[in-house]
Amino acid sequence: MARSGSSTTGDAGLSHDAPGGLDGARLRLLLEGSVENLIASWSEQRALFPFSSRLRDGSVSHDYANPIATRYTINTLLGLLEAARSERLGISPGDVQPLAEAFLRREAELVSLPADHGLVTLLIAELDGGSDRLRAHVRALGGILGHAGEMQDLAWILWGAAGAARAGAPGAEDVVRDALARITAELVDEGSGLPRHTSARHRRNVVSFGALVYFLRAMHEAAQTLGDERAQELFDAGVARAVALQGPLGEWPWMIDSRSGIPFDAYPVFAVHQDSMAMLFLHPALDRGLPGAGEAIGRTVPWVFGANELLTPMFVERPFFAYRSIERAESAPRLRRGLRSLGRRPASPAAVTGAQRIRINDECRSYHLGWILYVWSNRPETWAT
Repeated sequence: MARSGSSTTGDAGLSHDAPGGLDGARLRLLLEGSVENLIASWSEQRALFPFSSRLRDGSVSHDYANPIATRYTINTLLGLLEAARSERLGISPGDVQPLAEAFLRREAELVSLPADHGLVTLLIAELDGGSDRLRAHVRALGGILGHAGEMQDLAWILWGAAGAARAGAPGAEDVVRDALARITAELVDEGSGLPRHTSARHRRNVVSFGALVYFLRAMHEAAQTLGDERAQELFDAGVARAVALQGPLGEWPWMIDSRSGIPFDAYPVFAVHQDSMAMLFLHPALDRGLPGAGEAIGRTVPWVFGANELLTPMFVERPFFAYRSIERAESAPRLRRGLRSLGRRPASPAAVTGAQRIRINDECRSYHLGWILYVWSNRPETWAT
């Protein structure tokens, strides 16, 4: 079975709704720049990639203090491993292995959240699939599962266990099965088939695009690992609902009503959603021949190259630096987002830009570059043109 980060598009996938508008040279620019940026930003002292970076007057500064740097580091190491396997991006597995091992030596003090335990299990499965270390992490996931309550937690536990199952770890399929049961029983709206962020009352009927991505990826992983028909049905139907969310410029909305499937907050539009995270479900959907997947890929990627509402590329080439998002220029954005969630009125960037100013959030998050490497390093579309 193919590794989760390196699916190969078969003839059926390419002939059915193949993505148009993709430029392999542009994709390679993103990949090469992401490797360059990440290798330069690695902190040997902390064994971390940064939480946030800023580019000012040609110089990049980094913030490693935020605890979320742990999660970003795991994401990024997975991406670098995929880049190393491509053998075409100037980095080898021997370059990445020491970074991963340095991080894992600090794992006990750094990794605490359920989602991070799931993701680090996936990393270990990619590094040394038959190890005692992987088996120990699978056993731990079974206990951690009981403390997970949000979609991202359960999705990443499932994904990590699926990676361990592919590597042959005993008990991993049981964790996949249990996580799938929790998700389908507690966090899927029966009417729409879309996920909920949480079962808690105040967030019960809301889902972010990011959580939708990880839900769909989890359903794909469960279907592949278990042959589960319900997971496959949720993936197929969920992809159709997700593709329908895409805006007129190929943009993905941020917040969605999980009952109706209607977005109620268009901003921020995150570059990571456009050029990489959406591919976590769109690539498997394309390979499966699902309608609309190729068209959605062909529309989402050009957004970061300037086909967006500001007509501005979302990266700088030298030194390579990827911007985070296009956002509203407003004060108290979280409070305002909460108020918009109460109104639940359909929203689109076109409706917002007529009344409010928008701007680029010019910070960079390392996980963005990691996901670029993870989804594109070994895709045929990257190297075909």
